[in-house]
Amino acid sequence: MPDAGVAICELLWLAFVATSAGVHPPVFFIRPAMSPSPLISHRAASADLAGMVRQARQRIFLQGDLPGFDVARQIELLLGLAESELGRFLLLYRGLNAEWTHRLVTHQPGSGALAPLERVFYERLPAVLATRERHGHFRRALQRHLRPGCVAASVPCGWMSELLALDYSACPGVQLVGIDYDPEALDGATRLAAGHPLAAQITLHRQDAWALDTREGYDLLTSNGLNIYEPDDARVTELYRRFWQALKPGGVLVTSFLTPPPALSPDSPWDMQAIDPHDLQLQQLVFTRLIQPRWNALRTHAQTRAQLEEAGFTDLRFEDDRARLFPTVIARKPA
Repeated sequence: MPDAGVAICELLWLAFVATSAGVHPPVFFIRPAMSPSPLISHRAASADLAGMVRQARQRIFLQGDLPGFDVARQIELLLGLAESELGRFLLLYRGLNAEWTHRLVTHQPGSGALAPLERVFYERLPAVLATRERHGHFRRALQRHLRPGCVAASVPCGWMSELLALDYSACPGVQLVGIDYDPEALDGATRLAAGHPLAAQITLHRQDAWALDTREGYDLLTSNGLNIYEPDDARVTELYRRFWQALKPGGVLVTSFLTPPPALSPDSPWDMQAIDPHDLQLQQLVFTRLIQPRWNALRTHAQTRAQLEEAGFTDLRFEDDRARLFPTVIARKPA
C-alpha cells in the first residue's frame, strides 16, 4: 500500500482564474481581518532556500530510486526547480499565492519565456491541466448566472480575475465584491481591476473567509482554492455555511474541490485513461519528494455533496474536468 502522503501529493493545484486589465482605480476599501489566523495556502516554511534544497536532497537519498527517475535524475530535477522562479517559490512556501495562481491559469500553452522545468509545470502536469479546465467551468457557470443588477462576490478573490474576465454587456448595474485575507492578493486585484468597465462598481475587503459576516448580501458567490488546504471537514462545512448565510435566497455558489487518487480511496473518480502516466509520475515525484505542498485536503463528490447539503444548499450540479481531478460544483440557496 503506498504511503498516504505520497498518494495525496499525486495531485496539484489551486487556482483563481482568467484575465483583464485597466486604467481607472476601483472602489477599494480594506476591512480589518476578523481573525488572527495565518494564511493557510502559502505562508513561508523557511526563508532558507539552500536549507530547503538540502532537506529535499536528503529525502531523495533516503527514499531512493523511483520508476523512470533514479536518484541522479531526481537531484537534477531538484536543482532545476531551485533555478526557476516558480520552483523557488514552491520550495519556500509549499503553496501558491494569488499571483502564481493567476499566472498558471492564464498561461497559453507554447507562449512565454519559460525554463524547461517551468514549462512542464505549466503545460504537462495533470492537475494543472485539470485546473485550467476547472477555470473554464467556473467562467461558464458564472456567466450563466449573471443577472442585471446582481451582486457577485469572490472568496478568496485572489486577483479577482475570474469575475473580471466575464462579459457584462447584457448585465448592467452589476456590483463585484472581492474578499481575501492576503493583502498582496488584494493589491493584485486592485491593479487588475484598474480600467475595467466596472471599476467603479468593485469593492475589495480584507477578511478571513471563516469570519465572513455578510448576510443575504450576494446573488452569486464564487470560491476556489481554499478548501483544498483545509483538512478539517467540519471547518470546510462551516465555510460553506458562511457562504450560505452570505447569499440571498435563491443565490448561487460556484466552488470546486480536489478528489483523491485511487491509491487513497476506493471511491476515487479519477479517469486514469485521461491522465498521462509519465506526467503523473513526474508530478508525484516533484510534489512528494521535492516540495511537499500544503494542498492535500482531498474529497469525493459524495463527501462534498454531504458538506454542502449540511450547510443548507440544494440543487447541486457537478461539472468534471476530463480526468475528474478538480470538479466544479454549482449549488443553490433555496429561495
